[in-house]
Amino acid sequence: MVRLLAAPAIPGALCCMPAAAHISATGTEMTVTGAMRGITRTQTVSLADLDLRRDAYVARAGSRIRFASKQVCDTSATHDLYQKRDYGLCFDQALTSARGELDRHGALARGN
Repeated sequence: MVRLLAAPAIPGALCCMPAAAHISATGTEMTVTGAMRGITRTQTVSLADLDLRRDAYVARAGSRIRFASKQVCDTSATHDLYQKRDYGLCFDQALTSARGELDRHGALARGN
């Protein structure tokens, strides 16, 4: 489920720049967050069914995170060049943060 949060308009702020996307995590789920054009979206990614000690399950978690990053960065409005740029920045930031957090989860699961 994708949740939408509308950010209040700030006079003089650039309307079309993406905010930093990030991920926070608990034991069995991660929340991917991305912001574009004043709207922040979050999506929860479940890790409950994955044994992160195994590479195949880490890859599956990576696939879920990639899909969630696409969802929160709003691909529906990427018609103009600047919108495609904003989407790319949001997606890259969300995915980079998510992969770092997933690596930490994997290291903890493996006892490293």
